[in-house]
Amino acid sequence: MDSSEGGSNNFETSHLKYLDEDAKLPPIVVESIGKRNEKLPPIDDSHQEGEERTGDVVSSTGAVLTLSKAMFNTGCFSLPYAWKRGGLWVSFITSILVLCFNWYGNHVLVKSSQHLAKKSTKHDALDYGHLAQKVCQYSEHKLLRGIAKPVTYFVNATILFYQLGLCSVSVLFISVNMVNLGGRYLGSTKNEQMFIACTICLPFLILVNMFTRMKVIAYFAMTSAIFFAVGIVMILQYTVRQPNQFDQLPASSDFTGTATMIGILMYAFEGQTMMLPVENKLKHPEAFLAKFGVLSTTMLSCGSAMTAIGFLGYTSFGDQIAPSITSNVPKEGLYSAVNISLMIQTLIVHSIALYVIIDVFYSGFSKAINERCPRIPEIVLDKGFRLFWVLVTYGMAIGIPHLEIMIPLVGVTSGTLCALVFPPLFEMMTFWDEWKNSMSSLMRGIKISWNCFCIFIGVAAIAAGVYSNAIALVDAFSEGKKT
Repeated sequence: MDSSEGGSNNFETSHLKYLDEDAKLPPIVVESIGKRNEKLPPIDDSHQEGEERTGDVVSSTGAVLTLSKAMFNTGCFSLPYAWKRGGLWVSFITSILVLCFNWYGNHVLVKSSQHLAKKSTKHDALDYGHLAQKVCQYSEHKLLRGIAKPVTYFVNATILFYQLGLCSVSVLFISVNMVNLGGRYLGSTKNEQMFIACTICLPFLILVNMFTRMKVIAYFAMTSAIFFAVGIVMILQYTVRQPNQFDQLPASSDFTGTATMIGILMYAFEGQTMMLPVENKLKHPEAFLAKFGVLSTTMLSCGSAMTAIGFLGYTSFGDQIAPSITSNVPKEGLYSAVNISLMIQTLIVHSIALYVIIDVFYSGFSKAINERCPRIPEIVLDKGFRLFWVLVTYGMAIGIPHLEIMIPLVGVTSGTLCALVFPPLFEMMTFWDEWKNSMSSLMRGIKISWNCFCIFIGVAAIAAGVYSNAIALVDAFSEGKKT
């Protein structure tokens, strides 16, 4: 269903058409793109708050659960290892800072999206890539309007790599736990065991990714939450019963370790790209940024839990902590069932992460194929598209079968761009002219300076993270060749 059909059906589609040609845009936008020097009209205030969407929508509770499962996920089991790499107190302070930066980035991202959606004559909901395009197209500056498509392509490529990274980490997490439980039956070497475990996962990954509707994804999130809750409770109760090593742990570590820690922390808040797809399907969109709304509830609950897991895991196991804390619990009895339940929930989470790729890229893919091969059934296109990306994530997992490398690599690159670089940049581009009219020079300067500071922190984190992960990757493959 095309989101341009109007009325309440604007929000029933699962695939936003932000890659469409300019003819799909409102006429005034097309004209401005062609002439490059005409101003766009002011916001249409007829788009009232309190709007209720219908169709394929989710409640506020469903939105919190979906975002929580996208954010509070497999990455949290590597948080104790992140604290080991960063040191106790540096990791504690950094965890709080990363939470605040992510919260701010998500807030201004959704705020910019809702603001720009009101400028559209049809009030289209926007996802991340569509937002990047609209930010440039609605600008009064000729240069920004001229680079709308390149910016969109860059943002889409970032999202694609990020979501593929999240999915490949899910495959690796399942495989690591499978090897941890029965690796001796899967092969003689670690690489062989990981390859076989990833291959065993493949048919189950294909199965859970064949569903399309947002409501199904929300049900997946609720089911996954049950498995996750059982697993995390069992792991934490075992963790707190270990001898506490609080006074024996270093407060900080070296540069490489700190950079790796930041990458894992950024990865743990892995729901950045799910913010707009979920907001677009929220029954009452104003509830997302409300004082005690979807975003604040999700960030506070997930951030507090992540900090607790990192602290408790590191102080309990110390230097013996594994890249995933699930490997530190016993391998027999009830704990084996816990590992299995976490593997099942991670399998479900894979479909949530892949949903973003489908939501972002499928409409453009479908349009291109239909123009060339119009007789191909839609169901074949849809399922084939999903199968292709599942196979890509499988290939990434067997290509870099190291959970402790893949997580910070994804988190510190695409994760940081989506959380700390793009949102403040988009906010400045969206509200620049409005700030001139509504803010004093001092307040405007403070706001712009803060956003530039966030962007600087993000770029610095990316540079440091890429350097440290490149070293870790070379070391890992060098050791693999020796064995």
